[in-house]
Amino acid sequence: MLVISRKAGEKLRVGDSVTFTILSVNGDKVAVGIDAPREISILRGELIETIESNLESSARELKVESIRGIAALIKEKQS
Repeated sequence: MLVISRKAGEKLRVGDSVTFTILSVNGDKVAVGIDAPREISILRGELIETIESNLESSARELKVESIRGIAALIKEKQS
């Protein structure tokens, strides 16, 4: 991880097309402006973690339901 100190008004460039601008620093909050092409997806880290967690949970539920479904089919064929 690269750690860089920046002051309000200073910029950071990533690649040829993404620029981060520090808009303000107030206590422990930093406002950051991001200038990037529309085709680049920008999401908050905690949002991605929530989505991934929900997907993992859904996958577990689907596996359980699939196993229950298979068990029901086996039970039905045995009857």
